[in-house]
Amino acid sequence: MSQLIEAEYDEFIKDIQNKLQKIEPHLAMQAMYYERKFTDIEPHAEILVEYKKEADLDKKRFALGQKYGFEIATEIHHELRVVGLMTLDTIYEISKDADVENISGTISCASY
Repeated sequence: MSQLIEAEYDEFIKDIQNKLQKIEPHLAMQAMYYERKFTDIEPHAEILVEYKKEADLDKKRFALGQKYGFEIATEIHHELRVVGLMTLDTIYEISKDADVENISGTISCASY
């Protein structure tokens, strides 16, 4: 029985990966879980957005700050650490930037 469930889980993860491409599946699942469990407030996320080496991180940081008002810090491996209240839809919008290579991070139900 557990092998059957594990195979279905692996297929589910692969399906999320195919649909969301640049977003790590476990981050997406955390976001969906908290969005459904606590419907009155957006989940609190701390994500790492990894950009292509040629991307201008200062421009990316400014654009994200202007559009969403998140707290943003530049990391050493051509990444931005983005913190704030956000849904999976917001993370997906960020991932649509052609310069984004990967988004990982954590989500919680805290609203600070």
